[in-house]
Amino acid sequence: MNDMGYFKRFIPKKEEEEKNSSVWLYTRVSTKDQYENNNSIERQLETSRRYATKNNFEITDEFGGTYESASSDFTRKEFKRLIDKVRSSRKRPFAILVYKISRFSRSGGGAIGLVHELVEELGVNLIEASSGISTTTERGKAAIYEKLFDAFKENLEKKELVIPSMQALLLQGVWMAKAPIGYTQYGPRVRDEKRLRSKQQIIVNSDGELLREAWKWKVSGLFSDAQIIARLNARGLHITKQKISQMWRNPFYCAIIASRMLDEAVPGNWEPLVSSEDFIRVQRILENNPSGFQQNKEEIMRPLTRLLKCERCSNYLVGYEVKSKGFHYYRCLKCRGVSVNAHTTKRSLRVGANELFIDYLKQYRIPKALSPLIKQQLTKLFEYHDNGMAQNDQQLKTQKATIEAKLKNLKIRHGLGEIDKETFDLTFDHLNAELGIISREENSLAPKISNLAKLIDFSFDTLENLSEIWVSSDLEGKRRVQKTLFPDGIYYNVEKHEYLTKKMNGFISLTSQLARDFTENKNGIFQDDPEKSRLAPPAGLEPATL
Repeated sequence: MNDMGYFKRFIPKKEEEEKNSSVWLYTRVSTKDQYENNNSIERQLETSRRYATKNNFEITDEFGGTYESASSDFTRKEFKRLIDKVRSSRKRPFAILVYKISRFSRSGGGAIGLVHELVEELGVNLIEASSGISTTTERGKAAIYEKLFDAFKENLEKKELVIPSMQALLLQGVWMAKAPIGYTQYGPRVRDEKRLRSKQQIIVNSDGELLREAWKWKVSGLFSDAQIIARLNARGLHITKQKISQMWRNPFYCAIIASRMLDEAVPGNWEPLVSSEDFIRVQRILENNPSGFQQNKEEIMRPLTRLLKCERCSNYLVGYEVKSKGFHYYRCLKCRGVSVNAHTTKRSLRVGANELFIDYLKQYRIPKALSPLIKQQLTKLFEYHDNGMAQNDQQLKTQKATIEAKLKNLKIRHGLGEIDKETFDLTFDHLNAELGIISREENSLAPKISNLAKLIDFSFDTLENLSEIWVSSDLEGKRRVQKTLFPDGIYYNVEKHEYLTKKMNGFISLTSQLARDFTENKNGIFQDDPEKSRLAPPAGLEPATL
């Protein structure tokens, strides 16, 4: 008996799974302009909801609904939220519903791997609402993978067309993003219809004029970010410490484009708020104080806060007030017993820190009998210094002109086909590197001092009245004097109750040394040849003005 029908009863029956009709919806567009102007999100929602209704699915959660680039998957907040929830949920949906597969991802292999994880490991399918293709069948799965790879290729082709065009515009000095605070932007790609132009224009506005002053304050090195923000607020421009910190580090403000799309920085077609030389000076200031922000809690009764340091540990002395008595003092938080009254009182055994500082400033007065001699010696030293700087400057200019001529000749030869591209690129990079070295050298040169005699006379008058200037100044003026004279602070020795300096303003240090040499008569010979002098002004040294 060979009845196959009898054996049919032994075929294993498929377990009936409980039908899951839940789907989660994901929508997106690539840019803000698409999101606001072309109703794409609404079309995606409408098509997807119609598909769900027709196929008896229930949309139980929605994700996206905004603009997110698909070139990288997990930089998209809504996309990441969707995938994280799928992975962490106990009750997962039957599928993720998208209008088109390209809306899901354009990352290629990464997206294919992700869909494989969703389907094979998590049991969640992917459905394209516009076509009905899904991963529920092997054929559909293959079609989805193919569409994901097509989306990746399409994105790559766009990049190959768009990026060179953007690079070309950047090289022409065209800014490709929104202009920062201080500028008003006109051009073909602005949102405000009143500012539409055929050609890009970036204009300094009223805020920019105030920020121009802010750059000057920062370059001086005499103002903290807190003080600059307060000054801007008083003039009607409110700016956060985060935004002003970003501004100091943005080459846009010196009309330079530093884009990740280019291998080198290029000049931009707009008016700078700060010169490139001053921008570099600000970067050097920031390197010594990365945050650029100092606490603005000083009191006029404790003007030496952020100036006085403990000689034992080199930490700043902190100012305090005993409010019940109106008593002010400075003390070291680390070293026991290091404290000093801010002011001299009837009961104090020692002169207060503020009065001690006034006496300390008086030591920098130049004796009137020595003033003419020291002025004459300073004049010789600075003239000798300026002549050396002028020679260096001329040498750099000559060298720069020579290299620029070589670059021009190189481009002409390449254009005529006399040299191949590889040789051109290697030579071009080498010459550009040499130009970069020269530019850094030029930026490091000190400017020539004009009206030297007048400046020295003024500086001597200032030295004569340092203590009076400090006493008569407001808190900000006192800070400026202190910062100019002692940029790294002064040290307090509690045992000797005296101030010590490890670094001070170069001009004052030089005049003090000359005065001591003349007074002590230790080979400080006064001669016509500056090269025989034991003293020479360091690079960038100028008489200080307060």
